[in-house]
Amino acid sequence: MNAVRRVWFWFRGLPRRYHGAVAGVLFWILWMIFGFWRVVLLFVLALVGYAGGRVWEENQSWRRILERLLSDRFTE
Repeated sequence: MNAVRRVWFWFRGLPRRYHGAVAGVLFWILWMIFGFWRVVLLFVLALVGYAGGRVWEENQSWRRILERLLSDRFTE
């Protein structure tokens, strides 16, 4: 476990452009394995899960979030 921690801290110390390159390579690998639309679905579901977890973590209500998001668009 100590080796994983050392690798993680080494990776965090790299410039951000390398983080982006690794993310791009991972996206490409997923695309080649599963196909474009399945990878897009994977990212959409991950974002929905992240948003749901954040709402749950902050003890917010979905109604208040929807009102905040939609109030600027649908008010006159």
